[in-house]
Amino acid sequence: MERIALKIGYLGTQYHGFQIQPQSVGPTIEGELFKALKNLEIIEDRASSNYSAAGRTDKGVHALSQVVSFDTAHPNVTPRMINSLLPEDIWAVAIAKPPSGFNARRDAIAREYRYFLWVQPDVGMDITGMREASELLIGVHDFSNFAQPDNHEEYDKPLQGFRGQRGGAPLAGSYSRITEIKRVSMEKRNSFIIIDIEARSFLRKMVRKIVSALKMVGSGTEDKRWVEDLLELRITEQIEPAPAFGLVLKNVSYQGITFVEDEYAKRRIAARIKEDLIFHAAMAEVLEDMVNEYAQ
Repeated sequence: MERIALKIGYLGTQYHGFQIQPQSVGPTIEGELFKALKNLEIIEDRASSNYSAAGRTDKGVHALSQVVSFDTAHPNVTPRMINSLLPEDIWAVAIAKPPSGFNARRDAIAREYRYFLWVQPDVGMDITGMREASELLIGVHDFSNFAQPDNHEEYDKPLQGFRGQRGGAPLAGSYSRITEIKRVSMEKRNSFIIIDIEARSFLRKMVRKIVSALKMVGSGTEDKRWVEDLLELRITEQIEPAPAFGLVLKNVSYQGITFVEDEYAKRRIAARIKEDLIFHAAMAEVLEDMVNEYAQ
């Protein structure tokens, strides 16, 4: 048996999230991946292969570089082999052979998400104000106001050592909502503001709620002080998360793990994605033309 780590990418539009659900709610990324791995006799099941995944993206969220790890006795695992049995909107792109105790979730030292925030052409957005507000997020904070309600588990990795209180407010459940954001950056690109957020771990829907909060600052609905009040728990808000379709798990980093990219798989994946790009670019023009016609 040897330990394998795979970098997985996917378009999450047609899936009910990454993780297999206890109820049959529809297809998941993990469910499709398990089917391929079992049919190729790479693994038998989750338990016997010591399977782990770096994160659990929600319904409709995409990934450029999700990471999974497992034990296998198969002598020659390659991304292109796995891709042969995966749907076209899920793919493996790189492989590593980490130490036997490697865990894709626990051993991650950083996760990076990217959000594509569309800005209406006739609506002004104060990106300078958004940047100033985003600087408040950097560092260690209690992100209870940016977490899914009634979600007492940190989404990527539980920090058992942070149980207790912060800012006079009790932390719900046995899992802390205290985590550290390492970096937030944003840039204007055509009709979008691209927001990158890096942390070791995230709470469920945390990135999408942060994006919504920054958008409210940018539109003038709220200000920088409001974000500070949220972080210090001086106020409680149920922020509506930004739509899932704009979110991408861009990268997961590990110390001392080297992934080897499958160049053939990359070329096939790029060609396939280009077909989707052409389709959606055409559809964007079709829909814009329809909007213009009916808005007259």
